[in-house]
Amino acid sequence: MRIVEIIRKDAWINDYDFFREFKKSKYFSILLDTYENLNTEILFQSKVHGQGHIERVILFSMLLAWYYELDNDDTDLMRYAASLHDICRENDGYDTEHGRRAADICQKYANIKQSDIPLLKAIITSHSTDDSLMEEVIKSYEIKDFDRALFLAKLFKDADGLDRVRINRLDDKYLRNDFSKNSVGFAYELFENY
Repeated sequence: MRIVEIIRKDAWINDYDFFREFKKSKYFSILLDTYENLNTEILFQSKVHGQGHIERVILFSMLLAWYYELDNDDTDLMRYAASLHDICRENDGYDTEHGRRAADICQKYANIKQSDIPLLKAIITSHSTDDSLMEEVIKSYEIKDFDRALFLAKLFKDADGLDRVRINRLDDKYLRNDFSKNSVGFAYELFENY
């Protein structure tokens, strides 16, 4: 994978202090494991929402997991959401239901606690809906820890949103946390290189 070469060897990426710190963390190993085990056969085949997009969203997800010091369970939720969120796209156009379709089958591919499956489904469904519907979506999955679900859904929406640079539609006012807002320049440079 070209992205693994970038994160291991490209000089430009190490110009970012946060990335050098990230590489020293356990989250970097989780990132590499996610890439190594990525099921590319189930990914949507597209230049817009295909493998390149998924690999960049995985990276943004692991950076957010690192920055916010997510525990192992929440880190796994983020990496599986990143890997699976677009597998049921039917096209590259506007489709608010592709997240729900992916959520319906995600448990076949996610190696997480059974008790976290509803949470993964809520995160994946939420990524393709308007923020104003996020709480309603989470409640529809009968999540026990609503605050955890909302926090992770917002983090994941930012991970996916940072890769809007590929369609020249990233507006940082829609990002939900400070680390994401401060990573916009990084997102553009990553896309230029991959």
